[in-house]
Amino acid sequence: MASLYIHIPFCHHKCIYCGFYSLASQKDKDLYVDCLVKELSHRRDFIKNVKTIYFGGGTPSVLTLDQVSKIMNAIAMYYDISGTEEITFELNSENATKQYLGGLKSLGINRLSIGVQSFDDKDLRLLNRSHTSIQSKQAISNAIDVGFENISIDLISNLPFSSFDIWKTNLETAVSFDIKHISCYTLMIDENTMLERMIKNGKYAQVSEQRALEEFDYTMSFLQDNDFIHYETSSYAKPCYQSKHNTAYWTFESYLGIGASAHSFKKSIRCWNDSNLEKYIACINNNDFNSFCQSERLSLQERYEEYIMLSARMQKGLNADYVQKTFPAFYDKFQRQVKRAIDNGYLNNDLSLTKKGWHLQDTLILELI
Repeated sequence: MASLYIHIPFCHHKCIYCGFYSLASQKDKDLYVDCLVKELSHRRDFIKNVKTIYFGGGTPSVLTLDQVSKIMNAIAMYYDISGTEEITFELNSENATKQYLGGLKSLGINRLSIGVQSFDDKDLRLLNRSHTSIQSKQAISNAIDVGFENISIDLISNLPFSSFDIWKTNLETAVSFDIKHISCYTLMIDENTMLERMIKNGKYAQVSEQRALEEFDYTMSFLQDNDFIHYETSSYAKPCYQSKHNTAYWTFESYLGIGASAHSFKKSIRCWNDSNLEKYIACINNNDFNSFCQSERLSLQERYEEYIMLSARMQKGLNADYVQKTFPAFYDKFQRQVKRAIDNGYLNNDLSLTKKGWHLQDTLILELI
């Protein structure tokens, strides 16, 4: 079983913090959907049986229901989805009408990821989001009313123009709804974003490390008290509602990425498409499926280091038996390193993360590698 990712790069406009490949335009949207269908056909031998499907972006909800249907029909034509367990669709709050959500549900979408980011309108304006807090609350209510059981929302902590009290209110508002998953992302200052330029120009100052840790600790404690499992650095879920698609990435299952900038992985091969919409469309329309895609073969050491980096982000932590079986050449070194990490208070005896381990993940990863 493998996972399938569909990248939709179009947005209403660009948020100030966004470092993903996205365009504040919907030009060539029809052409792009046609190209997705062609790429799905061309790469159908990369994976066979699809366990999870994920529509990400950008903003997938800029697609019409007919366009989503066209992509879903192509997936069903070229891949075996008889055992597909989870189909996630990212959407913005302002697009989440009952009619649109009902259409998604009828197409087989069974999980929603709603980009809330904050329930505070001032935060939303400064982030350059195109929705309001009221729209986010209505979007969640609409999704529940339409019959979606598996709903996730995104929130962003450590905003330089916000406050700890607002973050607490965001979490309280989130758990007031019957949602199963919350992704609490710590704000990252990505290169070449509007936010990076604002900070360099002195308009905003980055949040202090002390406040960042306070917000992180409060989030862990508050959500665990409300029956959410903290299963990955930024991810909290009710029991049995962990993201199966994202977990596939973190546990080295095969996945195929379709669309401009999408990544794929199978065994030791990693592939990625160029982050250029025009080039992507031109190449596919010319039946040139190689010029926009690059690949590399990971060495055994690179695979081991990637295992450490990803496993150290997950609550269940590292697995000595897996290392011994998969990376026997590194096993003795691994044992010495995890012993030191336990002695230094980063890991529990079962190799799961301690509170100090959650706080200092980058340090832990460096020590293990």
